[in-house]
Amino acid sequence: MMILKYNIQKVLLAIVLILFLSGCTTQKLRSTFKKSDRTESYFKGFVLYDPSVDKTLVNHHGAKYFTPASNTKLFTFYSTYRSFQDSVKSLAYYQAQDSLIIRGTADPSFWYGFETEKTKNFLENSTDTIYLLDAQIDDPIYGPGWSWEDFETDFMPERSLFPVHSNLLTITSHSGSIETEPRYFLDFITVVDSLKFARDFYSNTFFIEPSVNSVIKVPFRTSNLLVAELLRERIGKEVVLIPDKKYPFSFFYGMSYEELLKQMMVVSDNFIAEQLMLQVGEETTGMYSVKKGIEFALANYLTDIPHPPRWVDGSGLSRYNLFTPEDMVYVLKKMYREIPLDKLFGYFPVGGQSGTLKNWYTIDGEPFVYAKSGTLSNNYNLSGYVRTQSGKVLIFSYMNNHYATKTSAIKKEIEAILKKIYYDF
Repeated sequence: MMILKYNIQKVLLAIVLILFLSGCTTQKLRSTFKKSDRTESYFKGFVLYDPSVDKTLVNHHGAKYFTPASNTKLFTFYSTYRSFQDSVKSLAYYQAQDSLIIRGTADPSFWYGFETEKTKNFLENSTDTIYLLDAQIDDPIYGPGWSWEDFETDFMPERSLFPVHSNLLTITSHSGSIETEPRYFLDFITVVDSLKFARDFYSNTFFIEPSVNSVIKVPFRTSNLLVAELLRERIGKEVVLIPDKKYPFSFFYGMSYEELLKQMMVVSDNFIAEQLMLQVGEETTGMYSVKKGIEFALANYLTDIPHPPRWVDGSGLSRYNLFTPEDMVYVLKKMYREIPLDKLFGYFPVGGQSGTLKNWYTIDGEPFVYAKSGTLSNNYNLSGYVRTQSGKVLIFSYMNNHYATKTSAIKKEIEAILKKIYYDF
């Protein structure tokens, strides 16, 4: 009996000690962030939340609005996860006598490096003449607030109803030899002595330098006429473009949303994010519109968000987006409560192991951070989960805007804070 009483006392003492140390850490963190307000010229917000006791441990400017960059994808992820529980609608089709009439569904996966070839095989196996409807999305090809000068960068391809090869051209130049994927664009390449742009702004005219060995990816201007040509090249049969018209469509289902969501989150794929929000818009409102998808998500999935955000795109490319750290923790809490933990962590970049966190946030080679980063020039944010040394899972959002220093310095500061949380909670 005395031994049992002694052991209980030891356990209680250990609990008190842990609470005391974590309390000290909380106070130190608060002091650190308060000090930064006096010594640093940029904007910083941090919220740390313990879901096991439903308590916010640290809140520094958590109610202030920040430019979230790719932290926006957390809301795209949640909206997609809530809207779909099945495979992707890869194609709308209607069989009419000797004709197969098809329409795009904004599926980003076709000819994009995923293992599935289901859509390609479906079209190849058809013995009928294939007709593609000349249909469009209900939004502009670029999101609000996107930078026009990024038109030639691989992180800003056009949004479209029937994307092919992620609406990107891959140009490989080696020892004077040029290859393109898709091959269709080979005759669209112009060799120039000096390179100002990789593509003409208005057309599919691409430029490379003759002596440079390189592999570059450049967005192409897409259209349904071009899609018909690219499909012909891909499946080896004629595809005829016809005017858009309503038909009693069936749907062909391709890959799972799980694969697309992982790709979007781990490598921060802007193209997938935009196309998924187009699909959310269609599924919930009948319109292939990112704007409509966002409006539905805010009105139905995110009704109690702490601070109404300004949310304008799926990827976070726009500087018009505004979210607070409390908003980020809010959506992370919803994900934590609704998705099994092992599955949830599998969607995120892992510190020291994968995606945008591959070179950061490890302790002795072991991961402890599962989080989504968000980067624009002079802005770096990180929001996600910390698994502490004691096994506790904490939710955090650390947002930094308008700094003039190197982003690596900001990452080092975040890493130091997260390591302290790992050891002391």
